[in-house]
Amino acid sequence: MRYLILIFALFFGIQTVISQNILESDSLQIVNKIDDWNRAWKTKDVELACKWYSENADFTNAFGFNRIGQLEIQKYLTEVFGFDFVMAGNTEQTSLKLKKISDKAILAITTVDRKGQKTANNKNLETRKTTHYRLFEKTEQWKITAHLISDARSINTKKH
Repeated sequence: MRYLILIFALFFGIQTVISQNILESDSLQIVNKIDDWNRAWKTKDVELACKWYSENADFTNAFGFNRIGQLEIQKYLTEVFGFDFVMAGNTEQTSLKLKKISDKAILAITTVDRKGQKTANNKNLETRKTTHYRLFEKTEQWKITAHLISDARSINTKKH
């Protein structure tokens, strides 16, 4: 009986490990799409930032502003990219993790440090540390169907 339980546990343990593997081609596609977002923030390219959202994507930024759908997200980011104080500074992605949900869904979690950003009053912000949770789903290609941005602001900064 003990051996049967051991074999059973080993079998399901291996299945769990196998199920977490992400194909290299899928991983590369998702990483490239995240890189497009990062590049878009450097170049102020709204179309590139929104290119990989699905038609019904659910987007919520660090301030709680929610938009549904690629077109609404693009309208909102057009406004955001127009604010010089928001676009000031540089972003560095500091980590990226991919978690397989299913063969057709992958959660991408990235952390970002943004230095040199300003407040609306043109005052310097401490380094902003944000985490992006993106759910990628695949039909014909990988698209972002949900994107949540969380912000861990410095306790020295009263507001953004």
